[in-house]
Amino acid sequence: MKFIDGLCPPALLYALFVAIQLGLDVADFAFVTAATKLVFGGATVFILDLLCRLNLGVVAWFLMAVPFLVTALGTSIAFGLQLDRAMMEGFTA
Repeated sequence: MKFIDGLCPPALLYALFVAIQLGLDVADFAFVTAATKLVFGGATVFILDLLCRLNLGVVAWFLMAVPFLVTALGTSIAFGLQLDRAMMEGFTA
């Protein structure tokens, strides 16, 4: 497919992420969620590719990576503070 071959690396990686999410949603019969992700994911892939074409590849990589980094940081903080254990103790009390 010519469109996929022409995508820059951050847009291609994000398109792969969106494709996996769409597959999971369709397998779970969440068609409205899949349609929403298709629209917004497609727009995001277009914007990332546009940024690459404007020689702003660093910005595209940053925008693509921020959600993953924030999630990893939040998970690390939660594990470090043992928030799961504290919450579970609160439910059993």
